[in-house]
Order: sequence, then structure tokens, then C-alpha cells
Amino acid sequence: MSLTGYSPLGRSMNRAFDQMFNDDFFRGGVCPYWARIPHERSLDLGSALGGVQNTPEKFAVSVDVSHFKPNEIKVNLNGNELTIEGEHEEKTDQHGTIKRSFVRKFVLPEDTNLDSLRSSLSDKGHLTIEAPKKTQALTQSRAIPITRG
Repeated sequence: MSLTGYSPLGRSMNRAFDQMFNDDFFRGGVCPYWARIPHERSLDLGSALGGVQNTPEKFAVSVDVSHFKPNEIKVNLNGNELTIEGEHEEKTDQHGTIKRSFVRKFVLPEDTNLDSLRSSLSDKGHLTIEAPKKTQALTQSRAIPITRG
């Protein structure tokens, strides 16, 4: 039951607001693409910026660098910070000009074997950087031979 009574204008205003602010309106072309990301994925940038795999056996990073030539990509390690950079100069295509660049940094886990770090670039433009984890000391007991001398 309404306290304000029936009003054709109020009812049409309510309907207009309901239509304007429903989900279909925001999924259309009115809002920018980043506003249409589902709430549960709003902070999930990892999949867009590169995949990370951190298992007990290895640490691996995969980044799509298909818009860059191999000589436009740099991979550097400073301490345990891995930096991947890509940049190309302004190019002209059928739509105009474009210039791309990115910097992606990762802090490698303490148990990563930095001396074994390696990178590879696939034919499809996927850069993969991986390193095995350091082997942990054996926790099993073993007999220590006694030598005389």
C-alpha cells in the first residue's frame, strides 16, 4: 500500500528509472568497458596482465607480448624483482597511429633458484619466464659413515 497514493506521473518516473538503471543498460554501449566487469572479477587483473604459477617445484610467469617484436622486449632481474618491459615506437596503421608500452614487475619468492631463471618466447607471442625452486635440505635421516684418519 502506498502512502502517497496513485500517480500516473510517479509510476512512469519509477518505470523510467528502473529501465535506466537495470543491468542491460550498463552492459550496453553507454558505460565504458571497464565498468562492465563483473564485481567478483573487478580486482582480478592477473589474468589480463600475465599468468603466475607458484608451485613447490617452480615459479613461472606467462605474458602475452604478441604486439611486440622480440627486440622490443626486455627481461631484467634486480635482486629478486623480475621486470618485463615492452615498448615500440609510434606506428601507423589503417586507423591512425599507435604507440604501445608496458612494464610488469614480479617479486620472486625467496625459495626461487635465481641462477636457473630462463625465458622463452613462443611463435604466438607468449613470453614464459620460469625458475625451479631451491631444493630443500633432506629431512630424512641417513647414516653418516665414520672415517679414521
